[in-house]
Amino acid sequence: MWPLLNHARRKHWMKHMAVAPKGLLRYYVLELLSEEPRSGSEIMDLVEEHSGGLWRPSPGSIYPLLEWLKSRGYIKETQSDETSTKKYTLTEKGMKLLEEQRKVKAFMARSCKLFAPYFLDLAFYKTSRDDRQELINALKNFMQAFFKLEAKIREKDNKEYVESAITILKDATSRLEELEKEMEGEKDESGCYSS
Repeated sequence: MWPLLNHARRKHWMKHMAVAPKGLLRYYVLELLSEEPRSGSEIMDLVEEHSGGLWRPSPGSIYPLLEWLKSRGYIKETQSDETSTKKYTLTEKGMKLLEEQRKVKAFMARSCKLFAPYFLDLAFYKTSRDDRQELINALKNFMQAFFKLEAKIREKDNKEYVESAITILKDATSRLEELEKEMEGEKDESGCYSS
């Protein structure tokens, strides 16, 4: 189905499909509310903005979730003189839940259990350093290029293209692993990495 859809249609369907596992939206809502009070529509807008337009939660997923979090004491409504829009903020109990969720997310990232949420999570990583932001943007661009290529490979089903993609990915993986080892300082005196 995907190869037959153009980029705009694919983006539309990805926005409206359940592309994230259960619990990921709750985690993002908690993260966003830990920064400042926000309304449901602001949360939807921010998730869409941070994911580069790939994911926009529906009102049917956001508002029941906010009600569920509120009924259990994780968030509370805040009063705003400016508008009559309901805004929410974390309670102390909500901050504890967020800390637990962060530990789970860190474990999942370390064990590479969930690839898509990790990719989506990049959008929520904030940094003021230009080089780190450039790294995040480079990875997003890489992933978009990979998904476009994957759709083309499905469409063309050409063995040479598949082999070329495998070579590129293996090379990139190897170079990233070398950089990680260099950062850990695992080079011995001969300039080789210890295993």
